[in-house]
Amino acid sequence: MNLIQDISRARREKGLTQATLAEAIGSDRAAVARLEAGVGPMSLLLRVMEALQYHVAGLAKGTVLPQQLRNRRLSMKLSLQELAQRAGVSRATISALERGDGTIAPLVKVINILRTSTTARRKPTPSLWLPSVAADRNRRFTPIEFLRAIEQVWGRIDLDPCGHPESPVNARQRISLEEGGDGLQEDWSGDVVYVNPPFSDMVTWLRRADQMWIERRVQKIIALVPARTDIGYFHDRIAQVCDVGLMRGRLQFGQPNSKKDDRSRATFALMVCLWGATAQEIAAFDAIYPCRWLARDKQTMRSASSSVADIIVPRPAEMNEAELTTLDAD
Repeated sequence: MNLIQDISRARREKGLTQATLAEAIGSDRAAVARLEAGVGPMSLLLRVMEALQYHVAGLAKGTVLPQQLRNRRLSMKLSLQELAQRAGVSRATISALERGDGTIAPLVKVINILRTSTTARRKPTPSLWLPSVAADRNRRFTPIEFLRAIEQVWGRIDLDPCGHPESPVNARQRISLEEGGDGLQEDWSGDVVYVNPPFSDMVTWLRRADQMWIERRVQKIIALVPARTDIGYFHDRIAQVCDVGLMRGRLQFGQPNSKKDDRSRATFALMVCLWGATAQEIAAFDAIYPCRWLARDKQTMRSASSSVADIIVPRPAEMNEAELTTLDAD
């Protein structure tokens, strides 16, 4: 078994180029090309494996490769030093690989020692996050645990403007393209609106949410989106009017009727954008899902326990059509 060739084959089976895979994991094509030549850090390899949902078969139990390496070594009753001698590397190298550090070249040597089984590689399963499956990527649903946290803090959701018939969002009203609706065209209403938009069209939905809030159609909006703090609209508008929480860790999203073990962990960071939330609500949500919250005046970091009274940007009482058009400009 050649791990690197297998990874490259898995990428091609998914219909991905090196460039599209690099985009999905937040890297660049040159780094992926070097990896497929057997050069690069193990940390990059682990990100690629997660994105491709690739698992080394015939090694040992474990959710990630470093865990598999350690479990296999222990099952073979090998010490770090004994495995190092067999693989022709140092003891420190083995220790680093079992922590997810190190480089690919010694990793391949170690796997060739540990993987004595000839079990065939498991066929890759589709990921919800790769460009080749954009339709599925836009059909992944919010984890039920996250929705329960929203209901615990804000009560039942009044409107899900980008809903889906099979979504677990328990909203009083749902606007769904599959049911003939269009949340980008229809007016929103209600006290609490939850927005988990198609991530491929994130900015359009954030603009729509902001417009509905400016027009006082809704009282509070909770949006869960990728943490794209590099885009202009984030700096020019979202970071000025929203409480933005950078979420710790990665959420696991699912497709219709998917079991917990079948859910796909996002390969990028997420953020929560809140319109109209109080300091008490932010603190309550942060106690369930810890975030780092951006202050809205000087773009400095603050904790959820900090007072927001001095940094709230006043909500515009009225805005004319020209001003709304200006907000929508890139």
